[in-house]
Amino acid sequence: MLMLIKHPEIKQKILDELDSEIIQPHLSELVAAGKMTRGGTVSDLDVLNLLNFDNQGGLDYYTFCHNESLRMQPPVYFSSSINMMKDCQCDYVKVLADHPISIDIYRLHHNPNEWQEPARFIPERFDSRSPYFLTPNGKPRNPFSFFPFLGGQRICIGKTFIEAVSKFTVPSLISNFDMEFLEGVDPAKFELPFNNMISTFVLRNDIYITLKQRTYSHKA
Repeated sequence: MLMLIKHPEIKQKILDELDSEIIQPHLSELVAAGKMTRGGTVSDLDVLNLLNFDNQGGLDYYTFCHNESLRMQPPVYFSSSINMMKDCQCDYVKVLADHPISIDIYRLHHNPNEWQEPARFIPERFDSRSPYFLTPNGKPRNPFSFFPFLGGQRICIGKTFIEAVSKFTVPSLISNFDMEFLEGVDPAKFELPFNNMISTFVLRNDIYITLKQRTYSHKA
């Protein structure tokens, strides 16, 4: 949510996608059923109940934004540690038996050899049609460069749940409410809080935003 508030132009692209894929088809159904006048306006649209697993397939740009937010701020920055049962050679790295190792997910997601401008929020880097889909050298990215939930037998059991819930909650919130920083807060200078589920320190920055209910008009 903070990423979208910091980048209103990106948030607007999601809203346009929601409007064309979800909202306008629903408003047209209301007009056809005589429950709304052509070109009429509604302010209490229940977008959450309009979303389902079938129509979410059209929300491509939102999926790009979801993945980009996971890239910039993965749920946890480091994996849990594991011990190898015997010495093994991983490319040029030798891992010794019984030596604990963990995966630095945050650095994988910000590797400048794999990601163009890794410090910027660029959802298009997950769009295969975009130049940002490639590495800075113009080659395909390593498939393990994006690994927010790890994989294999040790994959996060919450992966599917998070992906499903996100596609309902965030579109519902931003389509019902216009969220902005309070006056005096510069989005460009606002630093995101440290996002880590195992963090124990107290955040120094308070987050102040305003919420205003959105209205929608049927496009005749």
